[in-house]
Amino acid sequence: LELERRGLQYPTLERSGIALHYAWMFVLSSGFGRFSIAYSIMYFMVATCSSGLFLALVFGLGHNGMAVYDATTRPDFWKLQVTTTRNVIGGYGIPQFFVDWFCGGLQYQVDHHLFPMMPRNNIAKCHKLVESFCKEWGVKYHETDMITGTWEVLKHLQNVSDEFLVEMVKDFPAM
Repeated sequence: LELERRGLQYPTLERSGIALHYAWMFVLSSGFGRFSIAYSIMYFMVATCSSGLFLALVFGLGHNGMAVYDATTRPDFWKLQVTTTRNVIGGYGIPQFFVDWFCGGLQYQVDHHLFPMMPRNNIAKCHKLVESFCKEWGVKYHETDMITGTWEVLKHLQNVSDEFLVEMVKDFPAM
C-alpha cells in the first residue's frame, strides 16, 4: 500500500525484480558456490561499482555540459529536451554497435527525453525524424562521438570547478 502511494504501478513486481536481481548477483558472485567468501564479496563490490561507473558515464555524457535554464528563460518542452541533452555516436575508432550496446538505447538521449516511454528498439527510427524536425525549426541539436563528448563534459566540469575555486578564494575570510 505504501509503495502504491509513492507511485509504483506494480509494487509486488518491483520487489520481486529486486529480489531476483540480488539472488542472481549472489549466485554469480559466489561462482555458483565455487568462490571463497572474500572473493565473492570482492566480486560483488567490483561488479556493483563498475556498473555504477558505467551508468554514470552514460548519464553524464548525455546531460553534463549542456544548456541550463532558469524558470524565466525556460523554453517550451521540446526545445528544452533537445537543448539540454546530447546524443552519442561512434567515432575515433569506436564502432556504432559498441555505442549502441554500451549506452543501451540512451545514446539517443535527446529522443529518449522527448519520448521517454518509447521502446528502445524504436528510438533509432525516431531519431531521424527528430533530427530533421529540429533542423527544419532551427533548434540546435547536439550529437557527438563518445570521445569528443567526454572531453566536452570534462571541460565543462573543469570550468565549473574553476569558477567555484575563484569564488571560494574571493569570499573565504582567511584568504
